[in-house]
Amino acid sequence: MADHDSLYTVAAVIAAYKPAATLVHTVQALARQVAHIIVVDDGSPAASSQIFADLEQAGAMVVHQATNQGIGAALNAGVMRAEESFCPDYLITLDQDSVLVDDYVRRAMETLTRARTAGLKVGFICAASYSGHASPAWKSVQGFSQAFDPMQSGFFIPRETIETVGSFAADFFIDGVDSDFTMRCRTAGLATLIGPHCTIEHDLGERGQAKILGRKVRVLGRDIGFNYHSPSRIYYICRNGTILSKRYLRSNPQWVARRLIEESKAHLLRFLFSPKKVKLLTAAVAGLRDGLTSKSGRIPSALEKRLS
Repeated sequence: MADHDSLYTVAAVIAAYKPAATLVHTVQALARQVAHIIVVDDGSPAASSQIFADLEQAGAMVVHQATNQGIGAALNAGVMRAEESFCPDYLITLDQDSVLVDDYVRRAMETLTRARTAGLKVGFICAASYSGHASPAWKSVQGFSQAFDPMQSGFFIPRETIETVGSFAADFFIDGVDSDFTMRCRTAGLATLIGPHCTIEHDLGERGQAKILGRKVRVLGRDIGFNYHSPSRIYYICRNGTILSKRYLRSNPQWVARRLIEESKAHLLRFLFSPKKVKLLTAAVAGLRDGLTSKSGRIPSALEKRLS
């Protein structure tokens, strides 16, 4: 049953840049769970215009941004439009390549209700797993599992959370936007809970295979793989990760330490086994430098050109 038949309303906000045609089917399925769907076109090229027209035909409200402004700005634009047009009780944020299990919203609402009944103030409910990969847990609170550093795709957010902690970090452009929102919730005393059985199918990006002299690297009988990212993406990961570490080191040193360890392991594999190693290292150093000086926004165009 669609959410507009219940006592509360949910609006989904999807950030989209050059989306695949499959997003139309995603929106059609999502309409069975939520009352309103806002798709934010984050400055996609003209070639994507037909897909956005199809999305409107499928029932989504499309918000066009003239230029590519990044995930944080796109989500903020969608949330603002949702507030202006529908004033929903809850928001759910999604990436364009995420597909929710059929009862995701109902399960998220059930978790939220149970937590509130137990006296918890909740910032959001997040997915329990992404394409079969469980969300790493953090410290539980009153028997409810909290997420360590969850992806924003699938955040089920009460409207009052936005009113309390503010909008998403548009100045990060991409990467770390969800981490910053999570930590602002925790700083405000709001729990960031994993929704049991709230599962998402999500494109986890390009995977690389670790090889030495052309032979696969195996540990304990398992092939070692890693998430490959472009040099420009590595810039954002390193820059925004550094800003996050500076921002939350004093208030939550354990979270910062664990996040640094996880990122360091991922970077080690990338730098050892990825192509374009020199460009990746150049991007990482530039990101670290800009993070230490708290520089934000889009990657400098000159650097982006060097890394392409």
